[in-house]
Amino acid sequence: MSEQSIANIPPNVDLIVAGGGLAGHCAALAAAEQGASVLLLEKREIYGGSTVHSSGSFAFAGTQAQRDAGIDDSPEKIVQDIVSASGGLADPALVDLYITHQADTYGWLKQQGVDFHPVSLSSNQGVPRTHPTDPWQLMRALHARVEQNERITYLDQAAIRELDVSSAGRVEGARIEHQGKEYLVKARCGVVLATGGFSRNTELIAKFTPHLKPALKLGGAGNTGDGLLLAWKLGADLLDMAYVNGTFGISLNNYPDTRIDDSDEPLLRLAIYRGAIIVNLDAQRFADESVSYKKLGEMCLGQDQAIGFQVWDQNIMDLSVPVPNSTNFQLAYEKGLVKSADTLEALAATVGLDPQRFAETVRRYNADVKEGGRDTQFGRTSLGKGYGKLAPLERAPFYIYPCTTAVLSTYCGLRVDPSMRVVDVAGKPLDGLFAAGEIVGGFHGAGYMSGSSLSKAAIFGRVAAATALRA
Repeated sequence: MSEQSIANIPPNVDLIVAGGGLAGHCAALAAAEQGASVLLLEKREIYGGSTVHSSGSFAFAGTQAQRDAGIDDSPEKIVQDIVSASGGLADPALVDLYITHQADTYGWLKQQGVDFHPVSLSSNQGVPRTHPTDPWQLMRALHARVEQNERITYLDQAAIRELDVSSAGRVEGARIEHQGKEYLVKARCGVVLATGGFSRNTELIAKFTPHLKPALKLGGAGNTGDGLLLAWKLGADLLDMAYVNGTFGISLNNYPDTRIDDSDEPLLRLAIYRGAIIVNLDAQRFADESVSYKKLGEMCLGQDQAIGFQVWDQNIMDLSVPVPNSTNFQLAYEKGLVKSADTLEALAATVGLDPQRFAETVRRYNADVKEGGRDTQFGRTSLGKGYGKLAPLERAPFYIYPCTTAVLSTYCGLRVDPSMRVVDVAGKPLDGLFAAGEIVGGFHGAGYMSGSSLSKAAIFGRVAAATALRA
């Protein structure tokens, strides 16, 4: 018996899928549904990738869940928001692909056992269309299906070190490192790269996004750009590299000590889309809080020590819900990441802000909202992208959340065609090489509509598998 069989690594499969996050699981399951044999690889000890670090938000339009909540949405509206958020840079063919498959993918995920919670509003959405999940419940449900499927071989602590390319230039397998040994696996239909972004690769961050040097570097621990580098070596084209931005709202777990304790992963909380405001260390607002948390992330990096404080009252705290994670304000409070006080002056003192200046900032905002329903300082008129009415922050107790900007995801990378074939710098598809998930460029452009990343990962993963099997 060979070492390869002892290690449970098949020497030949129909398809290799690299990356055990959402896109990889969806690609593997979709291929197995069509009768293909699949090797699903995860280089870490545990599956999930950056998906389990996300808020668990999916963006779908025209669903029964929206109709039940009285929300009028449509594929046409979601296209407008995706394109608008991208700065007009989203590839129309990829957007069309998203729209074509979004309803079917929503139903497919539910069939896999994924639980969706009540629809909510998030960044860059003209209407509430976030269909929230618990990201761990999502991944556990999909992984259970993987483990149950005899056509799929799942292997953790296994990374692709080199793509196996034929003399004709076709990707027909991969050299895999597992437990210190290297194995060659042939793949009749090719390889799907679903290895995520490069938020944990300081060299690539410095190369493509030097403006993010002050930001925390988080996201999936395995997001080091492996797949991107493998494809780049073969001449793959790259898109949207200049548009990577940090995410605002990441907790400073030990504030006022702004170091992050590695034993306690920072949280993402976004009370701004429920009506909170943001102030800096001078106790002054610096933004229209209804804009994208990516734009706010950029603006926060320009503040003293790159620190912002989200401020809200009990009315907003009452809106705390467990899912999506970004709206679980109560948990952040229980962890001590949110401070509370009965007066604005006392609240400021909990984080070392000037009490009088802070109170005046909040009262000015409240006066604007009560007088005309809009903020006269930065022009805020809604909770997010024109949706929802502003309300003054008046009901005690009051809450304050010290936070900053972090690179959680990179949302750029390999150029693909609408079949998820990786395309080289000359515009020619690389035979046998496909991509899905965060590694894909061309969809988000200069910005991001919340929820579209997870939806894109699921949709594009399934499409990549279907294309590979047709090749």
